Amino acid sequence: MAIVFSIPGKTFLLGEYLALQGGPTLLGLTQPCFELIVKSGTGDLGTIHPDSPAGKFVFTHQDYFSKYDFEFKDPYQGRGGFGASTAQFLGVYSLWLYKEDAQRDMEKLFDIKHMLETYNSVAWNGQGLPPSGADLVGQLKGSLTFFEKRRGYLSVASWPFTDLEFYLIHTGNKVQTHEHLKTLGEFDSSGLEKSFNMAKESFETHQSSLFVDAVNLYAMNLKALDFTCEPTLKLLTDIRSLAGVKAAKGCGALGADVLFVLTAKDQSLELKTYCQKHGLAIVASQSQISAGLSVGVKG
Repeated sequence: MAIVFSIPGKTFLLGEYLALQGGPTLLGLTQPCFELIVKSGTGDLGTIHPDSPAGKFVFTHQDYFSKYDFEFKDPYQGRGGFGASTAQFLGVYSLWLYKEDAQRDMEKLFDIKHMLETYNSVAWNGQGLPPSGADLVGQLKGSLTFFEKRRGYLSVASWPFTDLEFYLIHTGNKVQTHEHLKTLGEFDSSGLEKSFNMAKESFETHQSSLFVDAVNLYAMNLKALDFTCEPTLKLLTDIRSLAGVKAAKGCGALGADVLFVLTAKDQSLELKTYCQKHGLAIVASQSQISAGLSVGVKG
C-alpha cells in the first residue's frame, strides 16, 4: 500500500517580488500535478536531493521518516518554474503531519504559519532575502490563490473572466531563484502593488478589461525595475503583437521560466502557432486550474 500526495503546479501570475516583502500575491495552481508516492521502506529519498528543503526536513526528522521510501513524479520533466521543490517539501511535511492516519482531514491539520516557518528553516541559509513561501500556500490551497503574508490574508478564487483565456508558456530558460535572491537588494514596490490592487479589484468586480490593464501595468513595472530578463522581454514584444493577445508578462525570478499570456476567448490560434514555431511549450491554461494538495491511498 502507498500514500500518494498530489500537488498542483504553481505559477506566480502576479505578485512575484511583492511576495518577498510579505506583500500580495496571486498564484495559479494547475494540472498536471506532482506526486509524492510514499511506501514502507528504509528512508530512501528517491530523486529528492538531500540538500533540498524536503531532503533537509526529512533529515531533521529521521526517526519518523526512516520507515518510508519516496518516489517523486514530476510531470514537467524538470522544467523549472512550476514548483517541484516546494511540492516535494509540501509532500514530506504533509506526511509528517499525516501520521499514517488515512482518515484525517489534512485541511484541519495545517497551521500555515508553522508550515512557512518550518520551510524557511530548511530553505534559507540567511543570505539575501528569504523565500516568501507563498507558492507553498498556493499549492496547499489550489485554484487561484490570493495570499498576503504580512496581513495574514488568504482567499481562493475561480477564474472570473468568461471573455478571457490564459496560457502558461514555458520558455526553456532558467534563473536559479535562490541565487537571484542572494543578490537582490531593496526596491520600490509601490508601482507593483498599485497594479496588483487593480487586478484584485478586477477579480472582485469581474471586470476583464481592468485585469488586462493590471497585467500589462504589472509587466511594465517589472521592466522598469529591471526584473525581466532580456530573452523574456524579446518574447513578450513578439507575443503582444499577435492577434488575440490582450496582455503578457514573465513570471517568477526575472520572468525567465514562464510567461502568463491573456487572450480573448477563442482567439488563441496565433499564439499557439507562434509557440509551436518557436519551440515554446504551452503547459497549462484556465481549463487546467487544479485543486490543491490532496492525499490518497492506493494498494
